Amino acid sequence: MSCMLRHGPTDPGLGQPLCWECYDYASHVVWQWWAPELWRRFTITLRRLIAKTLGVKPRDLNEHATLQYAKVAEFQLRGIVHFHALVRLDGPKCDAGFAPSSPSIDPALLALLVEEAARAVSFTAPSALDDNLERGLRFGSQVDARGVLTSRRTDDPERALQPEQVAGYLAKYATKSATESADGGSNPHLQRIQAVAAAIADCAQSTANLSDLDEHDVAYERMANWVHMLGFRGHFATKSHRYSITLGALRRARRRAQTLIALARREGRRIDLAGLEAELMADDEDETTLVIGDWRFAGVGWETAGDAALAKAAAARAREYAQWKSQQRRRTRPRRSNVHAT
Repeated sequence: MSCMLRHGPTDPGLGQPLCWECYDYASHVVWQWWAPELWRRFTITLRRLIAKTLGVKPRDLNEHATLQYAKVAEFQLRGIVHFHALVRLDGPKCDAGFAPSSPSIDPALLALLVEEAARAVSFTAPSALDDNLERGLRFGSQVDARGVLTSRRTDDPERALQPEQVAGYLAKYATKSATESADGGSNPHLQRIQAVAAAIADCAQSTANLSDLDEHDVAYERMANWVHMLGFRGHFATKSHRYSITLGALRRARRRAQTLIALARREGRRIDLAGLEAELMADDEDETTLVIGDWRFAGVGWETAGDAALAKAAAARAREYAQWKSQQRRRTRPRRSNVHAT
């Protein structure tokens, strides 16, 4: 079944199923729920392939190479998530950061290893909605891995991607909302996905209520927290621990920038741009007081549905963690035994 019509960018038919009765909504939601697990297995498999290529054991890979990545999750108009990632291979950790990567793995070979790992990984998802149907999940044939160049040549579309292109590419998908339809209005397809996700969550909760939580863990029990995200429980943007600057360092840099700007305005001088970066990224943790003398009304609430979704996802994750901690305490709490003497 296919559609041969040409749709405009605001056509409300974009992303809608060709056959509402044929579309497998349960499998759609199951994919969303387990997509983070598939990505986790992909990173493990890729590390093993790199170790094999270098001729070392996987457990010794960090002594020879360091795999790092930055990943964003994109919701397509049809409401299904897929990943865009920038993968980087460095040498082992050293005092200056990272040593150069092994010359035996160039960008072209790394791209081939990425595609091989993506084709190799799979995950068998447990049944949902009591359908007793296990679903095999894997990445599709659309996997596309290309090298990133440091040159600025843009006149040859067949050449590898450039850093600026990749940065804009990832930023574009990191800011897309999961619930905004093509025409900006209600999307019946996405609403139905949410309804199926809620039904799976209700079914899992009913199963959990009939089971001993100390011995039985229902796979989709916490999906109720992620119905608004169409069943996707992962982060919109993730990175390996050492891929780039940390969020803590960025927060400190922002505080320093605000302090420098306020000080320059108060003294009536221009900021020295040459030394600004060094000052912002300094390691000192001196606490300063920022005095703000100008207040303006910025607005109320979230500017976009994507911002609201991020806030809801963060709150849901915090609640989920609190529930998990509570369950762990109940499971580890020693049970009392009552002894009756006659």
